[in-house]
This record gives sequence, C-alpha cells and structure tokens, in this order.
Amino acid sequence: MVCDRIERLELYRGLNSNLDRLIELLPGLRLEDMPDGRQSLQGDALILNLMTASLKSESAWEAHREYIDLQLILQNEETIAWAPVDDIRDFSEYDPAGDVMTSEDISPGTAVRLCPGMFMLLFPHDAHRTSIGSGEGRKAVFKIRAAKHEEMREEIVSPLRHLGTQELMTRRLHLRRYRVEDAEAMFNNWAGDPEVTKTLQWPTHENAEQTRELLHGWVKAYEGGQLYHWAIEKQGELIGDISVVRWSDSGLDCEIGYCLSRRHWNRGIMTEALKKVMSFLFVQVGFRRIILRHDVINPASGRVMQKAGLKAEGCHRQEIRRKDGSYADIIQYAALKDEWLKEQGITAQE
Repeated sequence: MVCDRIERLELYRGLNSNLDRLIELLPGLRLEDMPDGRQSLQGDALILNLMTASLKSESAWEAHREYIDLQLILQNEETIAWAPVDDIRDFSEYDPAGDVMTSEDISPGTAVRLCPGMFMLLFPHDAHRTSIGSGEGRKAVFKIRAAKHEEMREEIVSPLRHLGTQELMTRRLHLRRYRVEDAEAMFNNWAGDPEVTKTLQWPTHENAEQTRELLHGWVKAYEGGQLYHWAIEKQGELIGDISVVRWSDSGLDCEIGYCLSRRHWNRGIMTEALKKVMSFLFVQVGFRRIILRHDVINPASGRVMQKAGLKAEGCHRQEIRRKDGSYADIIQYAALKDEWLKEQGITAQE
C-alpha cells in the first residue's frame, strides 16, 4: 500500500509499467470536468472509473489479483482501511470476471483518512475497505493491470541509467534512504511545522502517525529502483528532505524539490545537499537538464538555487493555487549538464 498526495505520484515511477503510463497521462485529464462512469485509458491495461457515492460507516473487505487500484479522492474526505490480504479470513471465491473477492471479516485493519488530492495505491497483496465516512464523496479509481516483472523489463527502455536512491556523502551531510522509524524526527523537524510547509503543495502533517503512513509508501517505492528521494542527516540528526519530484525519460530532464528544518535555515546546508544530488543525477544517472522552482514569496529558496549554480529562466504567473486560496507566481531555475559540470569543476566520469 502507498498513500500520498497526487502531485507526488511521479515519485513512484518504476513500480509498474502501466502505472508509469498513468503518470504520463494524468496531467492531461481534467477529472473535475469529466462525467461519472467507466472508460478505458489504454485498452485493458489502464481503466478509469469516476464515481460519486454516499459514504458509509462500514464496508466489506475486497482484494484483487489482476489489477492495482489507485483511489484518488476528489471531493469530501474518505477513510480507507487496509490490511495484508493474508490477514483477512473467509474471502469469497475469486471472481475472475470482476477481478474481485470479498470478505465480511470484522478485522478493523489500519484506517487511513484521505483528503481531496490524496491517493491510495493498493496492490494485489493489499486487502481494503473503501468509502468509509459521512456525506457524499467523489473519487477516481484507476484500475492498473499488474504487469509481471518480466513484462516490465521488456516494456521499459530508458536512455537513463536508473540507479535509485544511492547513499551520498558531503563534507557535513549524509544523504540516505528513508526508514519508517524516521517518522517522529521528520514530523517534529519539518513535516509538522506550518512555517516550513507554508509554500509547499502538500499539507502540514497533523501527527507523526500520518508521517509514518507516508514513509511506509516511500520505503516500499524504493524497491522499484527508480525513486530518487533522500533523507538529509547532519551529525546523525534527520533535518531535511530532497527528491526528484518528476522526470522525463524522453527529454532527459527532471525537477527537484526540497525542504529543511527551520533550525537549519541560512547555513548553506540545502545548497550543499542540492549540489551533491545534482552531480549524482547528471553524472551517474544521465539527466541533461535539472529544474527547480519556488514561490515568489519564498526568495530564500531562490538564493539556494542561485548558489547551487542554477540559472533563472522566468516567471510562471499565477501558476499554482496556494493553501490560502491565492495564486502563486512561480520562479523557475534550471541547469544544463555540460555547462553546470564545467562551472562546478566536475568531470563526467566522476
């Protein structure tokens, strides 16, 4: 199971080839303007079902074998309960036509509350109870055919040398993969701090349990080998986050996002981490262009980008809706591989 904000879906490339196709198609889908109903997005490999329904206090367990569910909440809050499929008893006989089996097991599972803009990715080994809540809700359920590993290897051909999140070291910092036990430190140091998350697209976490649920998904996503998401440590303390939030295999470009504990602002830490990640992505993975963006009300982030050697490209006016309902002008910076490596004194073989 993976639970996250939809704008971060790009982080889960590589888990499944049909999910990768959805990531490419999703920006062009205007779900809010589409009528309810079922339609094929790509044969039987990718199907969209838009639905509006009354939420209820209880629902039956279900599980699938041939398809992965991506349940994206569009209106109202919905709770989805999750459990490993082997923990749920008395499933009905599997129905291959509907790709479903159900159970009335009374196990509560783990309940996850999803707000609009959040999604849950449910694999064949994940049992789930959906549509729990009150009032009327609307959501998009994407049925993603669970391609076998052999199919994925045949279908995915990339000029990039995907290495996944590798351990990186700088003079002061240790950049590593997240662990579920990082939840408390992540929540306390930045994810639960509204001052840090003020200009970010994801909501401030309400508690460490919400952070822990998110980390479960990230840790699982590392297995795909195409997630670039580092925890930033300084002297053993977890202080920040840096990741590739989207990329293009065809264009060989990517975008980086980051955030840092307020106690460590204005010390050159994020510039140091950013330069190390950029070097890795340019030299080891093979990207040719790296993009970073910031809200105009956060000029400090722009200074980080400048110090890291990126060049301003322009302003995207009123591109993103802020949490307070206003619209943000976004400044974009970018670096080109050959130019940046030369300016940093780094050879392509390092």
